[in-house]
Amino acid sequence: MILRRILLAGVAGLATTSAAVAHACTPPLAPASPVRFMPPSGPVMVSRTLIRALPDGKEVRTVRRYRVWFSPDGEGFRIDGELAEVKVEVPPILEGLAAIERSRTDPGLFPVRLDGAGHIQPGLATTDDGARVRAAALGQVMLNQATLAPPTRAQASAMLQQVSIAAAGQTAWPADLFNPAEAERRERRALALPGGQQGSVEIAITASGRSPGRLPGRVERLVVTELDGTRRTSREVWTFAPAD
Repeated sequence: MILRRILLAGVAGLATTSAAVAHACTPPLAPASPVRFMPPSGPVMVSRTLIRALPDGKEVRTVRRYRVWFSPDGEGFRIDGELAEVKVEVPPILEGLAAIERSRTDPGLFPVRLDGAGHIQPGLATTDDGARVRAAALGQVMLNQATLAPPTRAQASAMLQQVSIAAAGQTAWPADLFNPAEAERRERRALALPGGQQGSVEIAITASGRSPGRLPGRVERLVVTELDGTRRTSREVWTFAPAD
């Protein structure tokens, strides 16, 4: 019962965060001095790799590849697309959850609308990273305070990580993903959690192969969460290449 409450709390917190921000959000790490976006004329393959560290040092790696195409839309642009491929690598204990992730089709992700600078407009593709991480951290606090046998605790922690991964898969593309204004930017936020515990989340986004107004070659986001002596990291990497 304790395990069930922990996992349900994690799911509820993350779902609430995603739903609330999907309708009204201020994209984090707002870019400066945007320039007019010049989208590619042909289809593009966008690959998103999410790497999440588990408490035992193992990793969960999810790769989702999308075939997308751009078209004018008022003063901005519209991106239509389709999921082309999913790969999930997990420890054996999480194979059941991996099967669910492989079958997920990302409903509602497309179309994505961009303004004239190529920045994603508020919708399902953007969210507040700090709020999402805070929700996951709250679940971790409940887990730390629960009386569980070591094997059950390890399993619950791994499942909680998967809840966060599932939420991240449906939201949280950086607002300026398609036209980064800067090569690197960082933000650190304090987390005030129940029971007087303190933590922080640091978000760093780097873009390489960038040319103002055009798609970059690669964008990486690193999220580091610290909570009462524990440290968790997740990495997301987007790459862009002409579709075959």
